[in-house]
Amino acid sequence: DQVYGLWARADIKSLVWYRPEVFESKGYGIPSNWTELIALSDQIVADGGVPWCIGMESGSATGWVGTDWVEDIVLRSAGPEVYDQWINHQIPFNDPAIKEAFELFGAIALNEDYVFGGTVGILSTPFGDSPRPLFDNPPGCYMHRQTNFISSFFPEDIVMGEDVDIFLLPGINSEFGVPVLVAGTLFSAFHDDPETAALMDYLATAQPHQIWVGLENYISPHRGVTSSAYGTDFMRLQADILTDAETIRFDGSDLMPGSVGTGTFWSGVSDYVGGRDLDAVLDTIEASWP
Repeated sequence: DQVYGLWARADIKSLVWYRPEVFESKGYGIPSNWTELIALSDQIVADGGVPWCIGMESGSATGWVGTDWVEDIVLRSAGPEVYDQWINHQIPFNDPAIKEAFELFGAIALNEDYVFGGTVGILSTPFGDSPRPLFDNPPGCYMHRQTNFISSFFPEDIVMGEDVDIFLLPGINSEFGVPVLVAGTLFSAFHDDPETAALMDYLATAQPHQIWVGLENYISPHRGVTSSAYGTDFMRLQADILTDAETIRFDGSDLMPGSVGTGTFWSGVSDYVGGRDLDAVLDTIEASWP
């Protein structure tokens, strides 16, 4: 049987957070492609800084931060068609395209000069704590790739869009542009009765979404929501990223069988950051697919 749902809330995962004032003071520009992103990272290191903050610790869910990175990279390096084949196991987990995405992630995460605290810090830092060095003076890091809801972990006095801003994780292969990786909340009906049907009909309209988007960090996927309904310009910016995207894909680990997506994929990317051989990691994940 197919299970259907109404997409109620969107989380945009392909965001890179940075501090405009800091970038301006250093003469750094927003990278327009992956080559420029790596060049910027190298420049930050050359200037005595640390480009990235990454924290993967999340209790029993440790690893999802790393799988998000890999999914974003697969979309950019191999494209949405390969991404769809991957999450549906039409190509194996140890396919060369997936290995390349892990390696591109590793070129950042495994570079001890690139990440605040190095690989030990990545594995031990709770994801909600990981952006904190961004706000130190001088900055402990200059960029943090994370979903929109990470802003709820920022210092309370930070003004969104001024003290901190966002850009989309740049593209890798120009053929695929700049895809947007998303996750979110869906409503599904488990009872076939008039009351449930009426509620689902209502939730499918723009009306409740027009209310919800006034809340902090709430982005609606409903195309009937007006931009003016969002509470701030910064939230409107994020909503526009979603509606303007040419390619959108849902979080791959959420769509895979649970034993893989929230099991061996999570643990595998953690093992990779911890130093395990990549081929062994990918073979283990592939062997676990039910």
